[in-house]
Amino acid sequence: MKFHIETWGCQMNDHDSEKLAGLLLKEGYESVDTVEEADVVILNTCSIREKAVHKVYTELGYLREMKQQRPLLIGVTGCLAQQEKDALFKRAPHIDFVLGTMALQQLPKLVEEALAGHRRVIDTEDYPDNHLFPPEVTQRRSKAKALVTIMEGCDHACTYCVVPTTRGQERSRPVDDILAEVRLMVAQGFREIELLGQNVNSYRGGCSFAELLERVSEVDGVEWLRFTTSHPMNFTRELAQTLVSNPKVAPFLHLPVQSGSNAVLRRMLRGYTVEEYLERLGYLGEGRARFAISTDIIVGFPGETDEDFEATMQLVEQVQFDTSFSFIYSPRPGTPALRLKDDIPHAVKLARLTRLQRRQTEITLASHQRIVGQELEVRIESQGPTDHGYWMARTGQWQNVHLVAGEGRQLPFGGLTRARINYAGPHFLGAELV
Repeated sequence: MKFHIETWGCQMNDHDSEKLAGLLLKEGYESVDTVEEADVVILNTCSIREKAVHKVYTELGYLREMKQQRPLLIGVTGCLAQQEKDALFKRAPHIDFVLGTMALQQLPKLVEEALAGHRRVIDTEDYPDNHLFPPEVTQRRSKAKALVTIMEGCDHACTYCVVPTTRGQERSRPVDDILAEVRLMVAQGFREIELLGQNVNSYRGGCSFAELLERVSEVDGVEWLRFTTSHPMNFTRELAQTLVSNPKVAPFLHLPVQSGSNAVLRRMLRGYTVEEYLERLGYLGEGRARFAISTDIIVGFPGETDEDFEATMQLVEQVQFDTSFSFIYSPRPGTPALRLKDDIPHAVKLARLTRLQRRQTEITLASHQRIVGQELEVRIESQGPTDHGYWMARTGQWQNVHLVAGEGRQLPFGGLTRARINYAGPHFLGAELV
């Protein structure tokens, strides 16, 4: 039996797909690259925004047509599965099984039941040890870094967010388990580690998150250490000090602000003010100068006035985020924000988003231009040059690099090399080997 997994969403979903693949490989299934080759197709889904949900249902429509032509088992996993549960079968009756985010290790059992002819097989229960997935089973993709889950779930109650519903309450892995997995990853050749969680800096698995960073960085062979994602409410002075003082922590911080308006932040139940967000960024002190700062921003949240949006633009100008991920507010089922009056015309929301993204592009370009002429360490992220003749690489500050190495030159996948930046665009840097 051959299987194929399609993944939408965040790094956590990417890593969940690695776990799901490992479970099926352990049972003797074979992984294939396309749905056309597969006997079992799994859609590992995201539901954080409506657009992601639409993509899933579009793919399900394509698979329905394929299933009419040949035997095919279709499963839905991930956040949409956890959110919709058995309602998925009503909207897409050709689905064979549904697996929730907190029941990953039940996948082989569900596939077996579906293959045995059982209809509408489902498991969306909350298994308390789901976050204790055996790392040796995980089938790592060919990436330059290893993803390591340190905790799952979120205890915050942001009014727009489905994560507490789809991922449950916070559950932290024991620190010794995490360190053992990091050592395993280094033994397998990984030199960059990214720690994952819905709110990593609320980690409570035997030490603080700052202490965890220190202990992971002490593992022999770790060169760069990243993490995602952080909540401003849990961003402490201790953590900031670790970020700026530990040379193995990559100089990149993603700290979602969501809005520059205190009124909007209150309706979002974010738990902090703009002033408090800026105070937390200030914890980085002089060390902030070498950090790239990114953020998330929601435009058009219910009740957002022109003045609220202008406050967001002012914050963007003040902080000068190196990059930001911005979206129009997307109503999600079961969230408290649905009770708020959403009467902002879509054209207004779109105009605000366009203005914000245009200005962010200008700021990002200026940030990149300041790097031109510098020599930096970059990590090689492609197995060879692209059709255009350059290698894909990435800086410690998470900028994409198109690296020219010269004809016939081979570079070590996943390895660090020095490069001189000679071009800056808003989306990537150009460089040559030193």
